[in-house]
Amino acid sequence: MNWEAVGAIGELVGAAGVIATLVFLAFQIRQNSKLLRTNTTQLEQNRNLAIAEAIGQSNSQEAAMLALAQNAELSAIFYSGLADFNQLNGQEKLRFASVLGPLIGGVATQWERQLHLSQEMQVIAPNHLLFALEYLATPGGSEWWSQYRLMYPRRFRESIDLELARKGPVVENT
Repeated sequence: MNWEAVGAIGELVGAAGVIATLVFLAFQIRQNSKLLRTNTTQLEQNRNLAIAEAIGQSNSQEAAMLALAQNAELSAIFYSGLADFNQLNGQEKLRFASVLGPLIGGVATQWERQLHLSQEMQVIAPNHLLFALEYLATPGGSEWWSQYRLMYPRRFRESIDLELARKGPVVENT
């Protein structure tokens, strides 16, 4: 065997290596494309679930508001709680929380949904926060928030806390 034959064999081995590498890369690209399609589909499904959850939370808000409108006793407890949460007894605190919790939860869900959909938060979020702040800036609402705020997403809590600090508590005239 001479040097030319060794060189030819080397070229064949090199060419086979290049072809094997190209086949491997083609396989990897195809796998990556399938994975990207699967991830895109999953993200779309997650977005749709988030929207459905927000609609469900909105229904909880509506149910809480309807309960206030239809039940004078619950309405009285709710407005007494906004004035002074600590003066409510255990059962009244539970009823108060069963109304305020869904109201604030609905706002938090809508706020988070908008954040995840990458909409302009500086314009949209304050509109939702204003609704929550109407209740949370009261003395009783502020006390309730201090006890239950950890139930809500961190970024929502931070936004509410910032707005409450900026706004200050509202004194109820009863």
